[in-house]
Amino acid sequence: MARIHESLSASFTPASRSRSEVDDEEEEEEVSVDGQTPRPRKRARPSDVDEASGSESPERPLLPDNYRRSPRGASTTADGPHPHQPGSIVRVALTDFVTYTRAEFNLGPNLNMIIGPNGTGKSTLVCAICLGLGWETRHLGRAKDIAEFVKHGSKHATIEIELAADPARQRKNPVITTRISKESNKAEYLLDGKKSNKKQVIDFARTLSIQVDNLCQFLPQDRVVEFAALSPVALLAQTQRAAAPREMTDMHEELKELRKEQKEKQRSQETLVADLKNLENRQRLQQGDYQALQDRKELTERVAALEKFRPFPQYTVAKEAHNESRARKKDAERKHRDLEKKMAPNLNAVKAKETYLASVTKVAQAKDRLVTRSVQHAEKVLKNFEAKDTALSAITKELEAGSDGVKKIKQGIPKMQQTITGLRNAIKNKPAEIDFSAINEEIREKTRQSREADEKINAAKEQGRILSEQEAQRTYVIDQQTQAKESLQSQAGQQMSKLRANSKRGAAATAWEWIENNLDQFKGKVFAPPIMTCTVKNPKLAGAVESLVGAGELMAFTITDPDDFDRIQTHLYTKMKLVDVFLRQAPIVALADYRRPCSDQQLRQYGLDGWIVDLLDGPEEVLAMLCDNRMIHQNAYTLSDVTNAQADALRQRDSPITSYATATQTHRVLRRKEYGDQATSIRTEFLRAARMFTDAPVDRRHEDELNAKIRDAEHDLEELRGAITANAAELREHKRIKSALEDEKKQIQEDKNRKQAEQSTWAGLQPKLDEAEQKLETAATQTRTHRESQREITARGDTIAFQKGELILDYANSIDAVRTVHVQLFEAEIIRIEAQSDLEQLKLRNQADIDALEECRQEYEAMTAAAAATLAEGRRLGELCAAVNGDGLTELEDEVFAQVREWMPDTLETEIQSVQARLEMNTGGHMGIIKEYEDRVKAIDRARGKFGDLETTLATFEESIERVKSVWEPRLDALIAQISEAFAENFAQINCAGEVGVFKDEDFALWAVQIRVKFRESEPLSLLDSHRQSGGERAVSTIFYLMALQTLARAPFRVVDEINQGMDPRNERLVHSRMVSIACGQEGGSQYFLITPKLLAGLEYHRDMKVHCIASGEFMPDSRGEGKVDFGVLARRALEVRARAEGRV
Repeated sequence: MARIHESLSASFTPASRSRSEVDDEEEEEEVSVDGQTPRPRKRARPSDVDEASGSESPERPLLPDNYRRSPRGASTTADGPHPHQPGSIVRVALTDFVTYTRAEFNLGPNLNMIIGPNGTGKSTLVCAICLGLGWETRHLGRAKDIAEFVKHGSKHATIEIELAADPARQRKNPVITTRISKESNKAEYLLDGKKSNKKQVIDFARTLSIQVDNLCQFLPQDRVVEFAALSPVALLAQTQRAAAPREMTDMHEELKELRKEQKEKQRSQETLVADLKNLENRQRLQQGDYQALQDRKELTERVAALEKFRPFPQYTVAKEAHNESRARKKDAERKHRDLEKKMAPNLNAVKAKETYLASVTKVAQAKDRLVTRSVQHAEKVLKNFEAKDTALSAITKELEAGSDGVKKIKQGIPKMQQTITGLRNAIKNKPAEIDFSAINEEIREKTRQSREADEKINAAKEQGRILSEQEAQRTYVIDQQTQAKESLQSQAGQQMSKLRANSKRGAAATAWEWIENNLDQFKGKVFAPPIMTCTVKNPKLAGAVESLVGAGELMAFTITDPDDFDRIQTHLYTKMKLVDVFLRQAPIVALADYRRPCSDQQLRQYGLDGWIVDLLDGPEEVLAMLCDNRMIHQNAYTLSDVTNAQADALRQRDSPITSYATATQTHRVLRRKEYGDQATSIRTEFLRAARMFTDAPVDRRHEDELNAKIRDAEHDLEELRGAITANAAELREHKRIKSALEDEKKQIQEDKNRKQAEQSTWAGLQPKLDEAEQKLETAATQTRTHRESQREITARGDTIAFQKGELILDYANSIDAVRTVHVQLFEAEIIRIEAQSDLEQLKLRNQADIDALEECRQEYEAMTAAAAATLAEGRRLGELCAAVNGDGLTELEDEVFAQVREWMPDTLETEIQSVQARLEMNTGGHMGIIKEYEDRVKAIDRARGKFGDLETTLATFEESIERVKSVWEPRLDALIAQISEAFAENFAQINCAGEVGVFKDEDFALWAVQIRVKFRESEPLSLLDSHRQSGGERAVSTIFYLMALQTLARAPFRVVDEINQGMDPRNERLVHSRMVSIACGQEGGSQYFLITPKLLAGLEYHRDMKVHCIASGEFMPDSRGEGKVDFGVLARRALEVRARAEGRV
């Protein structure tokens, strides 16, 4: 347990005790940093010490002069000590926090030195300031969970921080209280006693310019290295936050964002210019093909127009067919009408007979319905009879059951009497009273012990789960790294290595990995860059291929579907933020449609061997992309140099070849039309060695990294498996204890249940006795009432028997009625059959006339249907014609319509076939070229418009940057100049030199603080880094930089933990002197906290300093009754020991 002393003049400690005693009684400790305890005692004066010791004279004071509260010769002011600045820390009180049970620090307004050996709890004060003001544990660089700051054995920790009030806003010092729960791993906050939250506490602290997250203000021990390693760029950001108004940081961020967006627009502009140039070149190359295909397009449009007007001749034919059908329909109708008039008498006789048959059939149907109703009535009577019969049987059974029941009741009465006697005897034997509360307490104790065992089991299981997960993670890492190592040796791995090596930060490899993992989500094919999918047939010309194709195209992905292109572009550029990744959409034109500018024979006459496209093996889509973008089907190659005559021929205007390559050079023919036919030249460039189309060796550095990761994972795995074995043994032991506790609890519970059952059984005897007596009385009553019940049941049976006889008579009458209506039905059916026979004979005699009439009717219906069909066809064709006219016609369609409207279908068909024959003669090229050419015209127009928009946008960005920069840069220069002046003054005090400047770059994200220092006379000023200066020199520079911010920064306090470690004694003494001068000067400054485990002897002391000594250990003096340690007494004893050692006593 740590003990704390303040200012060497007022101190405290609990009583000296052994380590075990400290652990046992740490909950009872209560300390006060400023020496103000519940029972303070008078502090010993130096004169008292001299008198008591008898060994020290007034000429030799007890403590050196610079350790006194008011050193001799120290300057004083009439106003007394400086007051606390608003936001500085007045007091910190801790309860059950890290090593402290209870402690209170009363802090000075200037320099506070926290001194004590390592492990006594000095940095705990730093942790308390950070967490007590609401900031996260990550700013400390220590434990991750806040619960780990609760003292071992405690459930909660409390931090209370009193800040100096701002007179303009507060009437008293604000107090922030933080309560940390170990169980929930959360903290609760109070602001001046009122409930608050983390955000409100931090916001309140920021209003007082407190920035715990700024290393320039708050530098804990575990982040000293981090601050020393801050990059100059990060140091500039931290400096602005600490010493400049908020708007300075905002302006810097705005400048960085503006410059970032400007660069993005500039890159877009560069890409747009390249794309525009490419589009214009391709447009010129396709001009001839476009004209030829335009003629073909006109023929195609004429065929389409002829097809469009096909309904007009068809409508004319359909109209004539409809007129003919209408005439035939009228003839058939007249013929059918005459035949009906001739056959009217015979047909009337047939109709009369049919009317008679219908009336007879209706009578027969009525008789049939009557039969059905008679049968249903008879069935209903029979059903009622059967119901009465069933009821009578039930009466009989009821009589029998009543007799049997009474017989059983009489037989059971002796048994009931015997049961009643037994119950009365059992009631007399009451069981002994039992103390169930003691038993329950014993069960609860076993339950508590079992729950504790469960918690230990769960903790062991959780630890086992964590260890198993870590084991699986390490195994997964080993498998992944092993697979990566094996993949590195494979062909695919080498290709991926090649892709990674040829793109910035491996962006192309990262993009291809994502594409490979999502191939099933794309509509079309996606191909890797040509350096992976293509090979050069002749390695000697690999450099020529790379030179003519270009690195951008060789690293470009080929995408066949437009939707896939948009999706991949959005994901790679927007979501993954990848740069140096090139995407190309596969052209519509197939590879075979890219025609060479001349034949192979003519090519050889120029001294060339072939085309670049023929040197590459790869997917057709990829090669077509290269043809479309880099014209590799028009670039030639040769393995030998061309002659002068051949070079002259290639330079001529009629030469179809504009570029070619040899094994060592590339040649491009440049022609200037504006200067005449002779204005040509050849640009020659030497080839560089191939970088991409090479057999790249395995990346040994990457392989070594993989091996190192595998070794580390295997070492971790071995340790984890040992921990898993130990955890399993611990879990088994906890389960054994748990099982034993459960068995004991079960035995106690069974005894309790047995005794409870005996009590319950006895308590239930009286109700059972009452119930048995009631049953006996009921049995006697039932026996008496049995005869009366039998008579009532017999009477009901007689009534039902009489009703059954009546139903038998009704059923007989119903059967007679059914027989009568059946006879009537048979008579009606006979009459109907006779009428049906007469009708059929009459129809047979007139069948010929009926057939003739039916034939005439069918002919009429056929003519009607034909007329309707021709009418429908005519209407359909008429609607088609109307639709054609309503669409609006082009000039060509007007011309064709004027011809077609007078033609018959055969004439139109002949014309269509004629035009199609001419169209087939015009072959060559791909019709997609027309659309591609016209789309490219639109794309060029859009690109030019976008280029103008980008120019305007870039100008706007430049104007915004200059506007913000003109305000921010002078203010930053002034700020750094002031820091540099103070920094140089600090260095001058130790006879060294230093300065601070600003590194400026076009990119505002790269602006940085440059610190230059010189520790030796013979050396020049040099940048501060880990290569030029030692660790101590960097520490001196760091603390001097922090002190240089003193007069500029708005921070009310600064914390520096063990910054003097690593300094040599000279530098440490000089830095300490300078810090005292700045922190305790006449003008005052920010509150300082300097935490250190040791100090040199004879350091400068100032009356405005406050020294807090922290001590702990089992040999601390016993002052339990006093509550504090008097360091004056300790010093006197030390001097006595020294005097005895020197022989002066």
